[in-house]
Amino acid sequence: MNKPDAKFIDVGYMDRLSAMDSPVHRLDPRSKLFITLLYVVTVVSFDKYQISALLPFFLYPVIIMSAGNIPVLFLLKRLLIAAPFALLVGIFNPVLDREVLLSLGPIGISGGWVSFLSIFIRFTLTVSAALVLLATTGI
Repeated sequence: MNKPDAKFIDVGYMDRLSAMDSPVHRLDPRSKLFITLLYVVTVVSFDKYQISALLPFFLYPVIIMSAGNIPVLFLLKRLLIAAPFALLVGIFNPVLDREVLLSLGPIGISGGWVSFLSIFIRFTLTVSAALVLLATTGI
């Protein structure tokens, strides 16, 4: 295994990230935890067919990552590790919910596919918020 990949598998890498010095790292851990919990509750409270309403929520992890100097590749690799769980949760939605919600020309998109995408977006938002919290606060 080459050297750059080894640092992402290293268990202590998250603690090394949390020991960095940035404006986000200097915030009170209780406030970061409260904001992240509020963020997660808000993200999961949207209806299962609302995708466009979830898109502005990508700003929170992006802003915290950039202000805290958290590597994007680190976050993406951790998200890919957990992604199969979200896929398993939503994989049956297209089979169970066949009502057509959208029509793109001759192609009809069922509610199952929309809710599957919504589940995957929620997963990405909530897990990235938790990872950013851990990377800026520590365990």
